[in-house]
Amino acid sequence: MKTIQKIIMFYLLLAPMIGMAETKEIPFTLDDRDRIIRTEQKIESVDAKIESKVDGLRSEMNARFESIDKRFEAMDKRFDQLFNYLWAFIGIFTAMMVSVFGFAFWDRKLSLSPMKKENLKTLNALRDFAKYQPRLQEILKNAGLL
Repeated sequence: MKTIQKIIMFYLLLAPMIGMAETKEIPFTLDDRDRIIRTEQKIESVDAKIESKVDGLRSEMNARFESIDKRFEAMDKRFDQLFNYLWAFIGIFTAMMVSVFGFAFWDRKLSLSPMKKENLKTLNALRDFAKYQPRLQEILKNAGLL
């Protein structure tokens, strides 16, 4: 019980101080008002400076982006030119290969035709000779030449 009495006494002694702390009035003078106005003006001027710098940076960034876009467009044009050259080289290479193979087949056909004629003459001679030689006739029959 004594402890409760001590606590109550302590609060009763502090009660007037708490009441005084709440009722203390803070004076607000004209100087304070002027300081607040000056501070607001400084903040507005700083905001204006920041806005002007941001606008300058935006325009600079836009200019840089435009120059980058122009570079990309130039690179696209160069790639288109390179692809056109590539298609031209592919066309030239294809034409060369077709002409080389065409010439090879034509030349082979042209060079083999005299040999075919010569082979036919030899085969006809062997057939004629096989009429008199039964062994040769049998060999040609087995080979499918008679």
